[in-house]
Amino acid sequence: MSFFDRKKKENDDNYSDLNNSSYQNAQPDQNSFDQAQGQYNDAPAGMGTQFTPNDQNFNNANNNGNGNDYFFGQDQPQYSQPDPQAQPFDQQQPQQAPMDNGTEQWQYTEQNLQNTLDQSADLKSQLRSQLLADRSYCNHVLRNTNSDQVDDRQQATDRINEINKSLKEWFGTDEMANEIYMDENRDYYIFTDDLAANPDDDTSKMWQQLTMTLAAKGLLANAISVTYNDQVDQTWMNYQNAGFVDGNAFLLNMYNELQGRNLNTPVTPAEIPFDADYRVQHVSDKVDKILDANDKLVMEVSRSANHQLQIIRHYKDNSLLSRDIFDVNGVISATQFYDHRNANKVVRENFYRQDGTLVLIKSYTSNEPYIQLFSEGNVLISTFDSDEELIVWWLKNQALKQTEATIFVSVNSEYYKRLLSLRDSGFEVIPIVMKQSENADIISDLIDGTDKVNAVLAGSDQVNTYLNKSSKNKLDITTLKEIDAPVYKQ
Repeated sequence: MSFFDRKKKENDDNYSDLNNSSYQNAQPDQNSFDQAQGQYNDAPAGMGTQFTPNDQNFNNANNNGNGNDYFFGQDQPQYSQPDPQAQPFDQQQPQQAPMDNGTEQWQYTEQNLQNTLDQSADLKSQLRSQLLADRSYCNHVLRNTNSDQVDDRQQATDRINEINKSLKEWFGTDEMANEIYMDENRDYYIFTDDLAANPDDDTSKMWQQLTMTLAAKGLLANAISVTYNDQVDQTWMNYQNAGFVDGNAFLLNMYNELQGRNLNTPVTPAEIPFDADYRVQHVSDKVDKILDANDKLVMEVSRSANHQLQIIRHYKDNSLLSRDIFDVNGVISATQFYDHRNANKVVRENFYRQDGTLVLIKSYTSNEPYIQLFSEGNVLISTFDSDEELIVWWLKNQALKQTEATIFVSVNSEYYKRLLSLRDSGFEVIPIVMKQSENADIISDLIDGTDKVNAVLAGSDQVNTYLNKSSKNKLDITTLKEIDAPVYKQ
């Protein structure tokens, strides 16, 4: 079903003129036009009868006892024999109507005219809103249809041309920014590189404004993060409790998904490897050192505040070899391998599923692919030359597969530019600009049309005005709702 068929089905021809109840309700009452017509012909109030041959007044005009004809509701002068005693016409003194009667008539007419003008202004405002809403929808169609969907794209283009013609006719210009059309049939996501445990005021404000704006439209946005973060689930709960995000929204973290942490798989906490000749040296409540028979350091074990196994560092000849990282369930999640000549340099990272199988290798040496992705049977699926490539692959092929999704992403994101490529796969990507002063190069590319962006979320009316005036291409812009102050406290 095309966009326009779906729109017609959902809204029952919302944009037709006579079938739409909003248009019907917007039409002036016929009686008001009848009255206005009478007033424009200087008729007394209430005399709005039209002239028709079948009108009873017309047929009985000479039988009503006073000999007056009725014509368009107005009494005509009597045509009787002249009085010979009467003064000549040019000597007669004009009779003036009572002052009160004349005042009442023009005041009534003036009030009726004002009412008509007010009603006209209301109708123009309603028409402007409807035209911009329809154009916003057509722009939404163009953003989310592929080049081979010729009919849908042509229909949207034709409607935009028709809308622009009406805007110019009624308002003198079509240079008006639409708001972004929000489709209840789509899934909305807020993309973030990492979910900060202690966000700054600007970040917390962005989350709250986005949540409030979508809630006002009856929508909610889920979230996507792509950085390895063992505490990301707890942080998300904190965001929900703080009111940053809707309590029903969920978080997709790329590493959690790849490692199968959300599959509720039964897990067994890891055990520390321990030989018979090892001995334990307690350093603190959270750190133990494991020494061999020669008192050489073999391992250093770190635990969390609740004594959950967290990190094991492996040593040889007092040099750091590797570091095992355990998740909140005490299951090994990743291993980092260090250069034996430089303890500060990681040369490889292995990431594991909950069942212990290898899912990802990230290599930092020139003789290996940067990223290797493996199936559950340890078969190589694909390789990637950058984190951006992996992120786009994961979004297209796993996280958002077979969904119609809109992704909101800050222009400050490290992956913003690469995420724009998702538009070629049918996803809608909409930048967030909280301040016009941020990330000057990105903003320049946006307003110059380099990135072919045509929809933006603005953090304030000032940003909206700046983008609308500066952009070389037409933008749909929605200003995020304002909040009083950040409410998140750690």
